[in-house]
Amino acid sequence: MGFLYSVIGFIIAIGVLVAVHEFGHYWVAKKLGVKVLKFSVGFGKPLWSKVAGPDQTEYVIAAIPLGGYVRMLGENDPDVKVTENEKHRAFDNQPIWKRSLIILAGPGINFLFAIVLLTFLGLQSEERLDPVLGDPRPNSALVQAGGQSGDRLLTVNGREIAFMSHQQLYIMNQVLKSEPLVLEVLSGSSKRTLNIQTDKIPIYNINPRSMMLQLGLVPQLPKISSEIDVVGDGSPAEKAGIKKGDKILGINGVKVNSWQAMSEQIAPSRAGELLLEIDRQGALIQLKVTPEVREFNGESRAVIGVGPVATPYDLDQIVKINRSFWQALIHGLDQTWQMSTVTLRMLGKMITLQVSHENINGPITIANVAGQAIQIGLDYYIHVLAVISISLGVMNLLPIPVLDGGHLLVHLVEGIAGKRVAESFFAVGQRIGVVLLLGFMLLAFYNDIFRLLN
Repeated sequence: MGFLYSVIGFIIAIGVLVAVHEFGHYWVAKKLGVKVLKFSVGFGKPLWSKVAGPDQTEYVIAAIPLGGYVRMLGENDPDVKVTENEKHRAFDNQPIWKRSLIILAGPGINFLFAIVLLTFLGLQSEERLDPVLGDPRPNSALVQAGGQSGDRLLTVNGREIAFMSHQQLYIMNQVLKSEPLVLEVLSGSSKRTLNIQTDKIPIYNINPRSMMLQLGLVPQLPKISSEIDVVGDGSPAEKAGIKKGDKILGINGVKVNSWQAMSEQIAPSRAGELLLEIDRQGALIQLKVTPEVREFNGESRAVIGVGPVATPYDLDQIVKINRSFWQALIHGLDQTWQMSTVTLRMLGKMITLQVSHENINGPITIANVAGQAIQIGLDYYIHVLAVISISLGVMNLLPIPVLDGGHLLVHLVEGIAGKRVAESFFAVGQRIGVVLLLGFMLLAFYNDIFRLLN
């Protein structure tokens, strides 16, 4: 069933976003008087086609949903002759500004679509975690700056923090730039300013969750009992005889009274044998277990393969967020800008080998995320659509031949040189672009398969 959801989620997401992207090219071309011959969502064998309109434009839905295209009159197409009375409607005969606007319209409408989706989500009433800090890591940047558990976050670099993850994308941008964070916090009844330096934060395996942990910006958690609700199949806990319902009271003679205290005793053990004191339905027993070491957000931790009983947050840890239309629009614009700049910076850091190439996601990962989003709910799926739309817009603006950014680069060269780029030069650039794009796709597929295998 999960596979089916992934396929459906992927096809809907890619189909919608490709159609939106190509519609941008199509709509602006029509508005600027350029004749459109074909509008295709997908590649390969047509599943559906229709010819309509005064220009007899062919509209196609094709079998391979990994892209699409708009074919316009001209465009160096040897199969279509441009008649004398239609020369003024050929794409190639348009001034640079018109051709550039048509090319920009594809990525541009992807950003606009994301703004609309995020504005819509911003209008929904939300319940989020109160921006009060929990127990930060002892060596985190927050602790070094003087922050402590119980501090309420008010602003970061002057930007209001209304809930725990409110400015997460902005903070990630600052970390990628190695720019400082100036936090205003409320400690008890007094306000304090914390200056956090981000230039020492390791970014090779960075993601929003690991970044917040390293900074020490973690929320207050509900106190979770050390009672075990889940025992993983084949886990060290199962091999040691631990069962659902067991409550861990002590580890190597150290008493524990919460899941957090238990984790703090297990995580640093690095696979050494542990003696657990357990309450099993009122009877005290002792079991020996040898944890295994796993990677979490770039950090090695010992685990025994158990999960806690679900514990809800207290009502006073939840804040309700309600926005007006204008607040929601500003939210949509800001989120789109922050996601776009984070994506660009991550790509730049990957090219310079400062960030791991494992951050590149391919169609398998996108399908998995889309499938999970459909099962979680419509709002979450819409958010995933917005994120993918932004990524599609950013990727298409890269100055790589065959992408929209490559065409814009050619137009820029034409504008500076005052003449058209030679066809032979353009053809070589197209071949280089195809090779680069194939290499990028192969890397994305490799990452997807590697994740599945692990």
